Amino acid sequence: MSQQELDLSSLSARVLQLEENQVVLKRYIAKLKQQLQSHEQLFNDRSEPRQLESLMEQVATIQQRLNLEIGEKSIISEPPIELDTQAEKLDVLAQLIFDRPHSRAVLIEALSVAQERLIIVCPWLNCNSINDELLQNFRDCLNRGCLIDIGWGYLGDRQNIGKGWRYNALADLQELEGEYPDQFRLKLLGTHENFLVCDSSFAMLGSHNLLTNSDQSAEKEVGIRTNDCQIVKQLIERFDSSEVLDEEEIERRFVASSDYLDRADYLEGLAADAEDITLEDSCEDVEDESEECLEPVVSVEEFLQRYSEGEKDFTGINLAGADLSGKSITSGVNLSNANLNKANLNKANWQGVNLSGANLKGADMRDAIFNSTNFSQANLSMTNLSNTKLSSANLNQANLVNANLSQANLSSANLNQANLSNANLSQANLQSAKLEKAKLRKASLRAANLEYANFSEADLNGANLSGATLSQQTKFTSANLGQANLSGLNLRKVDMINADLTNANLSNTNLLQANFDGANLKGVQLQGAICDQATLFPTDFDPVKAGVYLIAPYVSLPNADLTGRELSSVNLMGADLQGANLSSTQLNYSDLRGANLSGAKLQGANLDNTNLGGANLRLVNLSNARLSEADLTTADLTEADLRQAYLCGAKLGGADLISADLRAADLSYADLSGANLTNAKIGGVNLENTKLTGAIMPDGSTHE
Repeated sequence: MSQQELDLSSLSARVLQLEENQVVLKRYIAKLKQQLQSHEQLFNDRSEPRQLESLMEQVATIQQRLNLEIGEKSIISEPPIELDTQAEKLDVLAQLIFDRPHSRAVLIEALSVAQERLIIVCPWLNCNSINDELLQNFRDCLNRGCLIDIGWGYLGDRQNIGKGWRYNALADLQELEGEYPDQFRLKLLGTHENFLVCDSSFAMLGSHNLLTNSDQSAEKEVGIRTNDCQIVKQLIERFDSSEVLDEEEIERRFVASSDYLDRADYLEGLAADAEDITLEDSCEDVEDESEECLEPVVSVEEFLQRYSEGEKDFTGINLAGADLSGKSITSGVNLSNANLNKANLNKANWQGVNLSGANLKGADMRDAIFNSTNFSQANLSMTNLSNTKLSSANLNQANLVNANLSQANLSSANLNQANLSNANLSQANLQSAKLEKAKLRKASLRAANLEYANFSEADLNGANLSGATLSQQTKFTSANLGQANLSGLNLRKVDMINADLTNANLSNTNLLQANFDGANLKGVQLQGAICDQATLFPTDFDPVKAGVYLIAPYVSLPNADLTGRELSSVNLMGADLQGANLSSTQLNYSDLRGANLSGAKLQGANLDNTNLGGANLRLVNLSNARLSEADLTTADLTEADLRQAYLCGAKLGGADLISADLRAADLSYADLSGANLTNAKIGGVNLENTKLTGAIMPDGSTHE
């Protein structure tokens, strides 16, 4: 490519960029115009002129009466003058609301006192405001029978309405709409208004995006709260009369509202003003979608040519939208702060490359190899990293909001302080990964490998860990697991010290020897979970009262459902497990001496090397169970179902097997000396090298 062609390409890219800047400018002007129209409408609709007019009419009437009385010196008998709603208007209260904490307080108040209907209008719906606390307030209000209407959607977002971080709480609200179809309604308005109406009692309108921003920011806001019946009525009428928009209507209205702004005569100086403006739809944890790279776009051909010629430092290069699929870049190349927004890196091999601070937002990085690559502080939000190799990669403080990391290999990766909110990590390999202080709110970690992973001080609020694999070295010290789903997990010996498990789901979990010292267990679900005497809970917490099965000697757990649990090496000596369901349970190397398992279900269970000496196993179902090297000396197995059970090397000396079903069981090398097999079914049983000295055989004879 000649220098002239390169210059022309660069110039074309710059012109394209200026056109994009012009679109941003138009959207900004449209926003200002809409705000101006909104305030102008509110000013024109204010009630004061009507009140003044009414008062002047009353004064004129009274003055006329006085004139008549003075002129005629007589009393005119007239009915008393009705002042209509004047008495009510004298009780009208209006209060200025300053800054986000105060307007947020009004929103919470409205949700707590509304009895009939609550209307909330806000252009954006973000999880910074619509957090778990607010969602619960919504539910409490709906459970009182109140209607909630939410008007949302900013006209200027056009095709992006409902998409991206500005609307990342929309799914939660749509879930509420599904739960309360007759009470909770979402209405797409294409609006920039911010107001609420509580019943017919009061309204608040102002600058704060109530459903977008939290109340933690020091950003100045102002609003007004009033019980003026006219204002309340007009806001309700305005909302009810607003039509629901679709994508075509949104596009048409946006174009109509922005075309005439080309003729605006106040553009001069706007660029300077824009430097001082922070868009009110900004969000604390995510970056503005309008961020742009001012460097000219470099073509893929030019980049690869420079790379092939030995150049390694591409700091800040603009490769936005580049198709680099399948391309290999060797270790040592510097692409820090590069712009790879929406680039195609599918099946690329970029191991050991420096991409720190790079913008990879929305990039396609599926099936690629980025082992040991540096992504520290990079923007990987909404990036597709499914099935990507990221072993030992540095993702410290990276932005991975809404990223797809399903089946990705992140073993030994550094994800400390990374933001993985709403990320998909299903079936990902996070073995030995570092995730200290990482944000994983509402992330999916289903069936992920979390062995040896460190989640200390991580925020996993609302995360889904169902089916994940953990190890004794997995750490959740001081982690936020509020409302997280950990049901059915094996948390044996896992560190949960000082963790926040408020309203978390730990039902059917294995908590043997786990450490919950100092943990917050308020509202936690523990039905069907198992613990032992070595499990450490806060001193004021009663696990048994919370529905946990205590696994300990001599405990009483009749009819307990312990299906498929991992109970290897536990001590249940003398325990009462009559009628319990232990199907497919791992009980190998456990101590069950003298336990009562009469009528229990143990089909498919693993009881290898388990001590069941003297246990009551009458009528127990042990079909297809493993009992290799198990000690069943003097156990009572009367009428037990042992079909196809594996009893190789088991000790059954003196055991009672009267009427037991041993068909197709493997008793090779087992010791049945002195056992009672009267009326037992032994068709197809494997008795190779089995000791039967003194055993009473099914026909009543004693074996020599």
